[in-house]
This record gives sequence, C-alpha cells and structure tokens, in this order.
Amino acid sequence: MKIINLILCLLTLCAGYIILTVGLGWFWTIGSFENADRINQVLLNLSYSYIAGWIFYLLVSYFPQKQRKKILLPAIQLKIEDLRKQINACVQTFAKDEDWYLIDVITKEQLSQFITNANMYANSYYAQVVGFQQNHLQFLHATKSNVFELIKQILFYKEYLSAEQLLLLEKIHDSTYFHLIKVYEDTPMAQILYSSNRFKEDMVIDLYDVIIHMRNLCKSFK
Repeated sequence: MKIINLILCLLTLCAGYIILTVGLGWFWTIGSFENADRINQVLLNLSYSYIAGWIFYLLVSYFPQKQRKKILLPAIQLKIEDLRKQINACVQTFAKDEDWYLIDVITKEQLSQFITNANMYANSYYAQVVGFQQNHLQFLHATKSNVFELIKQILFYKEYLSAEQLLLLEKIHDSTYFHLIKVYEDTPMAQILYSSNRFKEDMVIDLYDVIIHMRNLCKSFK
C-alpha cells in the first residue's frame, strides 16, 4: 500500500510539473529535438487527464466516503464498546466486584489468579447479582454467541474500517479461546477436564490474547 501511494504521489508530481512546464511555460520544455513539441503536447494531455481523474475521484468517491464515515463512526464506536463489554464480562464473571473497565488494566498474572482459583461450575458473578443459577462455563458459552454476533454487525461497516481494525476483529473471532468454551457439558468427564490446571492455563493464555486484541482495537478508534 505504501509503494502504491508513493507511485501515485510521483505521478501527481510529474503531471503537475508537465502542466506547469508545457501548459504554463514556467520552466523549460521537455526535449529540443524535432518531435519535442508533439511529445510535450501528448504529455500535457495525459497530465490534464490524470489530474482530472484525481479531481473526479476526490469529488465522487473520497470526500463522500469520508463524510459517510464521519456520520457512521459513532454507531461503529458504539458497537465496538458493546464488544469490549462482552470481552470484559468474560473476566468479570470470575470477579467479586463490578468493574466495567477491568480488561483495560488487568495483567496476565491477575487474570491467571482469577481463573486458576475459580471453580468453573460455581455461580457466575452476574448470576449472583440477579439471583439465578448460571455457572462460569454457561455464562462464557453464552457470551461467545454475543461476541460473534457483535463482530458480524461491526463487519457490516467493513468498508469504513482500516486493514488493522479488520485484522484485529478477525483475530478476536478466530481466537482459540472461543474454541475452549464452544461446548458446555456437565458430565463427570467434562468436570474433570474443565477443572484441570491445563484447561485453566490454556484459558488464561487465550483469553489474555483476546484482551490485548480488544485493547488495540479500541485504541485504533481514538
């Protein structure tokens, strides 16, 4: 992309120079041999066409898209904030106090302490608040669906997102963390698996990666 932008800048400078040289006579014309006048005229016409194409692109495509993006940006940012809250909830479920900005400051060691000390079949923080039964695994499984739905809604505006933002959304969506919680089971074998240190360690690593991607995604909109 940088190379393409550089080429476009060079072509624009060349076109501008030719117009100033041949069209306005500010500098020396190009060449002094027999066909110089015809060559200069061809270069001048090409330069006029190139500059006209730029003006057409700016007026018809670039500026209208910038204006649409400016109008739609608050809606996109609202969806991003909803996504951030869902990722935050994946950590908040293990906490004892409500903190809507937990993922903005939590370290990997703190996350590890939350998860390794938790009983995966214990009642989620959110379930305790509203007074019904839903353990951590059930809550995380439900949150996964919410995250995927929000990403789908955000990608509706993908033409207004940068390549970096699209890549971060893809990394969140494809994270192995969501594969860990894609199925909820309450069988004896499942309880052994979900209570194992290996499962919890994998969850810490994968969830923290998602948190980092989410932080970077939020920063990209500032």
